[in-house]
Order: sequence, then structure tokens, then C-alpha cells
Amino acid sequence: MTQKSLLAVALLVSPLTSMATIQVTDNFSISGFGSTSITKSDNSAPLFVNREITDNTCYDCDTIFGLQADLSIIDDLKASVQVVKRPQDHWSSPELEWAYLNYEFSQFSVRAGKLRIPLFLVSEYFYVGQAYPWARPPQEVYDSILGFTSFEGASASWLWEFNDETVVRFSPFYGLENDSTLNISGRRLTFKSDYMVGLSAEVSGFNYRVHFGYMNSKYIVSPRPNSDKETLNIYTLGGEYSMDDWLFMSEVQTDDVQTNWYVSAAYNINKFTPYLVYGESHDRRKTNSVTAGVRYDLTHTVSLNAEWQGIYMNRKDYNDGNSGQFISPPILYNEDKDAQLYTLMLNFIF
Repeated sequence: MTQKSLLAVALLVSPLTSMATIQVTDNFSISGFGSTSITKSDNSAPLFVNREITDNTCYDCDTIFGLQADLSIIDDLKASVQVVKRPQDHWSSPELEWAYLNYEFSQFSVRAGKLRIPLFLVSEYFYVGQAYPWARPPQEVYDSILGFTSFEGASASWLWEFNDETVVRFSPFYGLENDSTLNISGRRLTFKSDYMVGLSAEVSGFNYRVHFGYMNSKYIVSPRPNSDKETLNIYTLGGEYSMDDWLFMSEVQTDDVQTNWYVSAAYNINKFTPYLVYGESHDRRKTNSVTAGVRYDLTHTVSLNAEWQGIYMNRKDYNDGNSGQFISPPILYNEDKDAQLYTLMLNFIF
């Protein structure tokens, strides 16, 4: 798959799985996607939220499998359901990632139900590894909200064709009161939010896309000694641009306790796409990382990634007990402050 094909996929309103849809009837379709890997680091401290990769070879730390059903009820009213076995889930308890009704009229659309949080460039197809060049979206940005990807509420979207080559989309959204849980190395944290309100805005053309996201939420975390409610404001800005066989991507995320960013470049050579990523995390997590890998497209629906990632922390932050990209501070494990991570990943859609 060429870099322009990858970018064209990203510009679609529907997720990448629409490229490999099984048309059951004229108005009902089923599609699916998945990823699995063999991965290992040289550090016993667990790496990455919801994946917890260590120096033991892991065959299921990245395993994802999703099914999506789309139904056209009438011309302008559609329903979509997506169920995903995420890396942190057991096969017996997958997650309902989205389930919504979508109504379109003229240049406007309204969705209601369980929806994907639209903060990042690949939010809409975060679990579809076939849709982006890397083995995983860069953790500096995509782990910044602890792996939460969906909300229950409603969103509206206004599409404006600025000219023949440029499309502008504004999408405000509102999430209802909600409880979410996160398991971190055996600890169970519950996040209770009063609300979630935000906006995503996007400008896209034939070979580029610029995305802005904002979200405000008031929440409480338990168990925690301080039971006061906290207010969170998140801002994101990202862009991607293709030029001949090159694909460049970059995003920055900032909120009240952290700032994170990455830059990425990939170059397509027939079925091979080598890529480099550099990322940094500041304040709450203090690390930098370098990723080098190559993607090989066996077909338009199946790909392989071979990837190395180096994750680094300075000595002072290590001694101060900073966790960086680890689940817990590596100093607690008497482990090194840095890690080398090796991954062989298989992605597919159908």
C-alpha cells in the first residue's frame, strides 16, 4: 500500500475496514480487523499502558481483534456497531467500542450513542493497525489519556467544501456522566467523569490533513487519598502530508500536567515502507524515544511490521522516581532507566 493510499484512507469519514467490507445485503455489511505480535524488551519493568511489555517474550501484548456491523436504515439514517478485543481485554470480554445512530442532512450530520473520542489524527481507526505505517501509534501522544478511546453522548459535524481541493470539518461533541476503569499492574483505578465536552476541527485536501482537538472534563479518581474533583483541559494539534512516496506525520498533545509530541517520516518502496519516529514526553512523563521499523504489505489487506524502539530517561528523572513510558518507575524494580523494545507485528483487515 503506497503512502498516498494510506493518507487517502485517513481522509475517509468511515474507518479503514470499509475497504474490505463483506456486503451481506444491500443495506447491511460486516467488516473486521486485527493485529498480533511477538514482542520483547530488555527491561523487566512493564512498558506502555494496557500492554505491559517486559523482558519476557510476549505473544499477546498487542493482540487486537474487531468486528464492525453497519446498517443503512433509510437513506440518511445509519447505524454502526464496533466490538473490539483490545490488548488489555480477555477474549471472553471484548469491549463495545462504539454503537451509534448517524443522521445526515445536507452538509450536516448528528451521531448519538457510544462514540470514539476525536482528539487525534488516527482516533477514528486507532485499533486498525493496517491504517498506519507503525506497529503502534506513538505512545508519547496516544498513551497520554491512559488509553481511553470512547465516550457515551452525542456529536455533530458540519462539512464545508472550501474549494475544489479543500474540505473543512467542525465536530463539537458532548459526553454524559460516565465511569471508566483502568488496570495498571494489578491496581484498579476508576475514573468518574461528570461530563466531557469538546471540539475537533479538520482541514484536508488531496495529500494533506491538519487536525485540531480540544476536550474539557471534570472527574474524580478512586481509590486515591485526594478525593477532590479535577478539571482537565486537553489540546491536540496534528498534521500529515504525503509527497511522492513520502508520508510525514506529527502531533502534539498538551494538558494541565504534561506535554507530548512526535514526528514521523515514512518512505514507500514498492511493498516496503521503512519509517522513523522521534517522540518526547515532558512534565508528568519525562522520556524521549527513537523508533525505526519497516512495514511490508503482503496484500492490500495484510501487512507485517518489524520494529525497534529505544526509550530513554535522564538520570535525575530516574532517581526522582519518574515512570516515563513504564507503568511504574523502573527504579522500583532496580532496573535500568532505558529500554530497547523489539516487535514483529501482523496486521489485517477483512
